[in-house]
Amino acid sequence: MPGHIIYLDALILRLAANFFFEFILLWAAAEATRSRTTRLRLALGASIGTLHHLLFLLSSYSLIPFYGLLRFFPTLLVVSILMVLVTFYPAGRSKLLRILAYFYGIGFISAGAGMAAAYLFGTEANPQSTIGVLVSIAVTLIIAELGWGIVQKRIYQRFYQLPVSILFREREVRLNALIDTGNHLRDPLTAQPVIVAEQSALLPLFDPQTAAFIQELCSGNLGAVSDYADTSLAVRLRIVPFQSIGAQSGVLVAFKPDQIIIRQQKEELPISNALIAIYGHQLDPSGEYQALLPPELLEEPAQLTSPEKPLQGGETSHAARSEHEA
Repeated sequence: MPGHIIYLDALILRLAANFFFEFILLWAAAEATRSRTTRLRLALGASIGTLHHLLFLLSSYSLIPFYGLLRFFPTLLVVSILMVLVTFYPAGRSKLLRILAYFYGIGFISAGAGMAAAYLFGTEANPQSTIGVLVSIAVTLIIAELGWGIVQKRIYQRFYQLPVSILFREREVRLNALIDTGNHLRDPLTAQPVIVAEQSALLPLFDPQTAAFIQELCSGNLGAVSDYADTSLAVRLRIVPFQSIGAQSGVLVAFKPDQIIIRQQKEELPISNALIAIYGHQLDPSGEYQALLPPELLEEPAQLTSPEKPLQGGETSHAARSEHEA
């Protein structure tokens, strides 16, 4: 049997390309099925596939036995199932089966394209495997973007969602806020801009008695203000009118927090002249953000005190649109 010359740098490059392909494939399956995982677990799952690929290469060079076993279809099936389990356990059985389906579907298309590229840029006896893996990675990303808009979604989250902290009476909640160009709500009395946030995300700011009072107000019982003993909170409350498609008018209960901190990249932007409107429904069905942030809050603080136009009883808000669409 003729010997084989193994170039260590070429072997490492192939393994690195394979690891990246497995990582991207697991990531695409996670995004397509909305499955929770971590980068560490993605890396562990990809490492299992890469380890199998290493053993297969070594066996193909006759450096270790079991070449037939390593390329046996049931072996490949077990390896892929193990990769998914390590990455996504303890997801339920039906969820794991769905992840596997996406994993195989995206993988077969990408691997087929990669194999075609490997032989196209190489020869039948010496295919360019590294180029094939890189093409497979590119095809995986293209499929993910065309099928589910994953790349666009990540860009959207990166640039249009910001972490926000709301401080009130020595309590703090942190939530994700979507920069909503449709949110032009302002307080009719002070002309301050308004952040719309989910009621469930804000309740940890309040003690049980205050939380019950807030829930009563949001349910429509505005007369509860007269029966509430905490006058220091009452003076912070506002009623913000809004208009939306399908509803002639409506109001949101809002309050003045002690401080709002918007985190943009590595900087913190403190906001003191804005209100928090309490929205009783879910803003995002997938739960990725819990608040709607007016774009003007990201401008210079001096610009936040003057409305761009006279107030006319409220503006159209994304929150109202969400309620109508639901």
